[in-house]
Amino acid sequence: MTSASFYISATNLAEFPDDNKPHIAMVGRSNVGKSSMINHLAQQKKLARVSSEPGRTQTINLYTMDDRFYLVDLPGYGYAKTSKEKRAEFSTMIHEYLEHTAQLKLVLLIIDARIPATDLDATMLEWLQQTTIPFIIVMNKMDKVKPTDAQKLHQLFQEKYPGVRRIEHSILSGKNQKEIWSAIESALRTASRGEMVS
Repeated sequence: MTSASFYISATNLAEFPDDNKPHIAMVGRSNVGKSSMINHLAQQKKLARVSSEPGRTQTINLYTMDDRFYLVDLPGYGYAKTSKEKRAEFSTMIHEYLEHTAQLKLVLLIIDARIPATDLDATMLEWLQQTTIPFIIVMNKMDKVKPTDAQKLHQLFQEKYPGVRRIEHSILSGKNQKEIWSAIESALRTASRGEMVS
Protein backbone atom coordinates (compact mmCIF):
# COMPACT_ATOMS: atom_id res chain seq x y z
CA MET A 1 0.00 0.00 0.00
CA THR A 2 1.26 3.45 -0.92
CA SER A 3 2.06 5.90 1.85
CA ALA A 4 0.45 9.13 0.71
CA SER A 5 -0.50 12.42 2.33
CA PHE A 6 -1.72 15.87 1.31
CA TYR A 7 1.17 18.34 1.21
CA ILE A 8 0.07 21.80 0.04
CA SER A 9 -2.39 23.81 -2.06
CA ALA A 10 -0.71 26.48 -4.14
CA THR A 11 -1.76 29.15 -6.60
CA ASN A 12 1.70 29.97 -7.94
CA LEU A 13 5.12 28.38 -8.28
CA ALA A 14 6.63 30.45 -5.48
CA GLU A 15 4.55 28.47 -2.99
CA PHE A 16 5.98 25.13 -4.06
CA PRO A 17 8.35 23.14 -1.84
CA ASP A 18 12.01 23.98 -2.39
CA ASP A 19 13.26 20.49 -3.11
CA ASN A 20 14.15 18.24 -6.02
CA LYS A 21 11.47 15.59 -5.62
CA PRO A 22 10.00 14.58 -8.99
CA HIS A 23 6.49 15.69 -9.93
CA ILE A 24 3.85 13.56 -11.67
CA ALA A 25 0.98 15.82 -12.76
CA MET A 26 -2.65 15.16 -13.60
CA VAL A 27 -4.55 17.46 -15.91
CA GLY A 28 -7.99 17.26 -17.50
CA ARG A 29 -11.44 18.73 -17.78
CA SER A 30 -13.49 19.57 -14.71
CA ASN A 31 -15.30 16.52 -13.34
CA VAL A 32 -13.13 14.06 -15.31
CA GLY A 33 -12.30 12.13 -12.14
CA LYS A 34 -8.80 13.31 -11.17
CA SER A 35 -9.49 13.36 -7.42
CA SER A 36 -11.02 9.89 -7.49
CA MET A 37 -8.02 8.63 -9.44
CA ILE A 38 -5.61 10.07 -6.87
CA ASN A 39 -7.49 8.22 -4.15
CA HIS A 40 -7.48 5.07 -6.27
CA LEU A 41 -3.75 5.17 -6.98
CA ALA A 42 -2.96 5.90 -3.32
CA GLN A 43 -5.49 3.30 -2.13
CA GLN A 44 -7.01 5.86 0.21
CA LYS A 45 -10.67 6.86 0.08
CA LYS A 46 -10.34 10.40 1.41
CA LEU A 47 -6.87 11.61 0.41
CA ALA A 48 -8.23 13.94 -2.29
CA ARG A 49 -11.62 15.57 -1.88
CA VAL A 50 -14.12 14.16 -4.35
CA SER A 51 -17.06 16.35 -5.32
CA SER A 52 -19.99 15.82 -7.66
CA GLU A 53 -19.83 19.52 -8.47
CA PRO A 54 -17.37 20.34 -11.31
CA GLY A 55 -14.75 23.00 -10.82
CA ARG A 56 -14.03 22.33 -7.13
CA THR A 57 -10.26 22.08 -7.62
CA GLN A 58 -9.19 25.70 -7.88
CA THR A 59 -5.59 25.39 -6.71
CA ILE A 60 -2.60 23.21 -7.54
CA ASN A 61 -2.72 20.44 -4.96
CA LEU A 62 0.39 18.44 -4.13
CA TYR A 63 0.35 15.00 -2.50
CA THR A 64 3.47 13.29 -1.17
CA MET A 65 3.68 9.71 -2.41
CA ASP A 66 5.94 7.34 -0.43
CA ASP A 67 8.05 10.43 0.35
CA ARG A 68 9.58 9.90 -3.12
CA PHE A 69 7.60 12.20 -5.39
CA TYR A 70 4.66 14.58 -5.58
CA LEU A 71 1.43 13.66 -7.31
CA VAL A 72 0.09 16.99 -8.54
CA ASP A 73 -3.60 17.71 -9.16
CA LEU A 74 -3.98 20.69 -11.50
CA PRO A 75 -7.24 22.68 -11.68
CA GLY A 76 -9.80 21.24 -14.08
CA TYR A 77 -10.26 23.27 -17.23
CA GLY A 78 -13.40 24.21 -19.10
CA TYR A 79 -16.08 24.42 -16.41
CA ALA A 80 -18.76 26.65 -17.98
CA LYS A 81 -20.17 28.01 -14.71
CA THR A 82 -16.79 29.37 -13.68
CA SER A 83 -16.36 33.02 -14.64
CA LYS A 84 -14.37 33.86 -17.75
CA GLU A 85 -11.77 35.57 -15.58
CA LYS A 86 -11.46 32.52 -13.33
CA ARG A 87 -11.10 30.18 -16.31
CA ALA A 88 -8.32 32.39 -17.66
CA GLU A 89 -6.66 32.34 -14.24
CA PHE A 90 -6.80 28.53 -14.15
CA SER A 91 -5.37 28.32 -17.68
CA THR A 92 -2.46 30.58 -16.72
CA MET A 93 -1.85 28.58 -13.54
CA ILE A 94 -1.80 25.28 -15.44
CA HIS A 95 0.51 26.47 -18.22
CA GLU A 96 2.94 28.24 -15.88
CA TYR A 97 3.22 25.03 -13.89
CA LEU A 98 3.73 22.85 -16.97
CA GLU A 99 6.23 25.23 -18.57
CA HIS A 100 8.36 26.09 -15.55
CA THR A 101 8.42 23.09 -13.21
CA ALA A 102 11.82 21.51 -13.77
CA GLN A 103 10.97 18.51 -11.59
CA LEU A 104 8.00 17.54 -13.79
CA LYS A 105 8.56 14.00 -15.06
CA LEU A 106 5.20 13.00 -16.51
CA VAL A 107 1.75 14.41 -17.28
CA LEU A 108 -1.27 12.15 -17.09
CA LEU A 109 -3.88 13.73 -19.35
CA ILE A 110 -7.19 12.39 -18.06
CA ILE A 111 -9.96 11.98 -20.63
CA ASP A 112 -13.55 10.92 -19.90
CA ALA A 113 -13.92 7.92 -22.21
CA ARG A 114 -17.69 8.45 -22.45
CA ILE A 115 -17.20 11.82 -24.12
CA PRO A 116 -15.15 12.40 -27.28
CA ALA A 117 -12.18 14.62 -26.59
CA THR A 118 -13.37 18.22 -26.36
CA ASP A 119 -11.75 21.18 -28.08
CA LEU A 120 -10.04 21.98 -24.77
CA ASP A 121 -8.68 18.44 -24.54
CA ALA A 122 -7.43 18.72 -28.12
CA THR A 123 -5.77 22.05 -27.35
CA MET A 124 -4.00 20.56 -24.33
CA LEU A 125 -2.93 17.50 -26.32
CA GLU A 126 -1.52 19.58 -29.15
CA TRP A 127 0.24 21.90 -26.70
CA LEU A 128 1.85 18.96 -24.88
CA GLN A 129 3.01 17.52 -28.19
CA GLN A 130 4.90 20.75 -28.88
CA THR A 131 6.81 20.54 -25.59
CA THR A 132 9.43 18.14 -24.24
CA ILE A 133 7.13 17.02 -21.42
CA PRO A 134 6.42 13.26 -21.46
CA PHE A 135 2.69 12.59 -21.28
CA ILE A 136 0.18 9.76 -21.46
CA ILE A 137 -3.54 9.82 -22.19
CA VAL A 138 -5.53 8.06 -19.46
CA MET A 139 -8.95 7.07 -20.79
CA ASN A 140 -10.95 7.17 -17.56
CA LYS A 141 -14.38 5.66 -16.75
CA MET A 142 -13.93 2.81 -19.22
CA ASP A 143 -16.40 0.69 -17.26
CA LYS A 144 -19.16 2.94 -18.62
CA VAL A 145 -18.17 2.54 -22.28
CA LYS A 146 -19.35 -0.20 -24.67
CA PRO A 147 -16.54 -2.21 -26.32
CA THR A 148 -17.51 -0.93 -29.78
CA ASP A 149 -17.40 2.69 -28.58
CA ALA A 150 -14.04 2.06 -26.89
CA GLN A 151 -12.68 0.73 -30.16
CA LYS A 152 -13.90 3.82 -32.01
CA LEU A 153 -12.29 6.07 -29.39
CA HIS A 154 -8.95 4.30 -29.74
CA GLN A 155 -9.19 4.61 -33.52
CA LEU A 156 -9.95 8.32 -33.23
CA PHE A 157 -6.94 8.96 -30.98
CA GLN A 158 -4.67 6.85 -33.18
CA GLU A 159 -5.69 8.82 -36.28
CA LYS A 160 -5.38 12.25 -34.66
CA TYR A 161 -2.45 11.57 -32.31
CA PRO A 162 -0.45 8.63 -33.70
CA GLY A 163 2.16 7.27 -31.35
CA VAL A 164 0.74 8.89 -28.20
CA ARG A 165 0.42 6.25 -25.50
CA ARG A 166 -3.06 5.56 -24.11
CA ILE A 167 -4.05 3.65 -20.98
CA GLU A 168 -7.62 2.56 -20.32
CA HIS A 169 -8.68 3.02 -16.70
CA SER A 170 -11.61 2.30 -14.44
CA ILE A 171 -11.77 3.12 -10.75
CA LEU A 172 -14.66 0.74 -10.23
CA SER A 173 -12.95 -2.31 -11.71
CA GLY A 174 -9.38 -1.29 -10.93
CA LYS A 175 -8.56 -1.70 -14.63
CA ASN A 176 -4.92 -0.86 -15.42
CA GLN A 177 -4.07 0.69 -12.06
CA LYS A 178 -0.79 -1.28 -12.19
CA GLU A 179 -0.11 -0.06 -15.72
CA ILE A 180 -0.46 3.58 -14.62
CA TRP A 181 1.87 2.93 -11.70
CA SER A 182 4.32 1.28 -14.11
CA ALA A 183 4.27 4.40 -16.31
CA ILE A 184 4.89 6.57 -13.25
CA GLU A 185 7.80 4.41 -12.10
CA SER A 186 9.27 4.52 -15.59
CA ALA A 187 9.03 8.31 -15.62
CA LEU A 188 10.66 8.56 -12.20
CA ARG A 189 13.64 6.62 -13.55
CA THR A 190 13.97 8.93 -16.52
CA ALA A 191 17.02 11.14 -16.18
CA SER A 192 15.64 14.23 -17.90
CA ARG A 193 12.57 15.70 -19.52
CA GLY A 194 11.97 14.91 -23.13
CA GLU A 195 12.74 11.20 -22.98
CA MET A 196 10.02 8.73 -23.92
CA VAL A 197 8.06 6.94 -21.24
CA SER A 198 8.05 3.22 -22.00
